[in-house]
Amino acid sequence: MFDAALASAVHRAADASSPSAPGHIRQTEVLSDIFAGHFDAVTTVGEAFAPVLQGQGERNGLGLGVAEAADGEVVAFDGEVWRIPEDGRPVLADPGLGLPFAVVAEGGEPVIAQLPAGLGFTEITAHVDALLRRLDKHHNHLVAAVRIDGLFGDVLLRSEPRQTPPFPTLTTVLEHESSFAFSCWPGTLVGFRFPDVNDGIVIPGLHLHGVSDDRASGGHCHHATIIAATLRVWVDDVEVRIPPALVGKQG
Repeated sequence: MFDAALASAVHRAADASSPSAPGHIRQTEVLSDIFAGHFDAVTTVGEAFAPVLQGQGERNGLGLGVAEAADGEVVAFDGEVWRIPEDGRPVLADPGLGLPFAVVAEGGEPVIAQLPAGLGFTEITAHVDALLRRLDKHHNHLVAAVRIDGLFGDVLLRSEPRQTPPFPTLTTVLEHESSFAFSCWPGTLVGFRFPDVNDGIVIPGLHLHGVSDDRASGGHCHHATIIAATLRVWVDDVEVRIPPALVGKQG
């Protein structure tokens, strides 16, 4: 069953024909299917990340995803969508690139704060949560879009090799992931603070993908330490879209 506390709006793709309103987070597909190895495309870069590519709003419109056949991580911001393949070198994603999973935010007004130096991933998450509490919000009952721009130390990024059918589970894929370590990394991390639940729908915790300022490196960020960075957080409504082929299969 979908937990109503996690999303203020949940729509089947077959019924979600109206355009997104400002201040909106849309997730296409559910996490459990990705872990089960469903790496066939259910949407495209051009469709899922239209708010980013169309540049709606100043310094917002951001998202993350997985490329078809698990052929790299996807990160979107500032009007561009990047795919980070196995070698860790970002390439601009074609609008026709298929995606088995994507989450995108658009619109809304960000809350901006400077992050203290020395914060690691756990402390960054706690900082985001404290900011949400000051807004009378709580991460247990919402999804917040997050963007961090700046200089980071002790950075570990990862991506994964392209898979061929029959696709293995995501756990098996991640056993063979590529990782990239940096002692000093200037760049942008974007993603989402999801509730701390393992419901098979959303990714629990803070999930960030990034691309360096020189666009030479990127991937899913495993950990990082703040040297000097600016945090932006958007708190919006959420829509989870289930591909038509899966309608009726979810509780």
